[in-house]
Amino acid sequence: MSLVVSRPTQTRRSFAFTSPSRPRQLLHAIVAHPVAVIRAGLGVLLSDEAFGQVTGAPSTFDALRIAGIHHPDVVLFDFSAGGGPAVGRLFAGLWPRPVLVGLVGPGSTIGARECLDAGLDAAIALEGATGESILDAVRVAMDGRGPVVSGFRPDQIGDQAVVIDDHQTSVLTRREREMLHLIGEGLSNREIAEVLGLSVKTVEAHRGNLSRKLNIRTRSGLMRVAMGTLVS
Repeated sequence: MSLVVSRPTQTRRSFAFTSPSRPRQLLHAIVAHPVAVIRAGLGVLLSDEAFGQVTGAPSTFDALRIAGIHHPDVVLFDFSAGGGPAVGRLFAGLWPRPVLVGLVGPGSTIGARECLDAGLDAAIALEGATGESILDAVRVAMDGRGPVVSGFRPDQIGDQAVVIDDHQTSVLTRREREMLHLIGEGLSNREIAEVLGLSVKTVEAHRGNLSRKLNIRTRSGLMRVAMGTLVS
């Protein structure tokens, strides 16, 4: 079960599709993303939940065309630097307005605040989110209890959001996540230093931060957490 941390939220307007009289099995989602494997993965994830139909779209144009025909309940779309807010406004102009979920890709510098400031109902960082936290974020947003974020570092979130995360590594910085991944691969401190282009002392400092944040004091313990992260 995901950990849901509530933060002060502003009143959000209710949407027509939240009516309890609407059968859950008829819910329709559009996943608009240029990466096929992301569309496919989210499609399977949502189909296993309460969505009777999940449609993938490789572009904003395709998503808008499909939305004009099927009137989706929720649109999950790639929120990229520069174009994200504009795409969000296009989807927000649909009638009836769907719940809007911004998907921030791995390596992006975009924070949750940029997505929420653009009027989105939810923001998900794919690099830090898991299947369960993605589903929980969509549920909370569709229930009108947002704005909601998942998968972001604490410094990327802001104050006006419901935070959903179900993995203990959510408190780690990106560099610490890289460290944990390499520890899980069985690399020594010296090997990690070579891979990341850091000094051994810097790697030791990062590892100390990992141990402190995760409350794990042994290398074997860190490896177990790292392997669990890789599997999820």
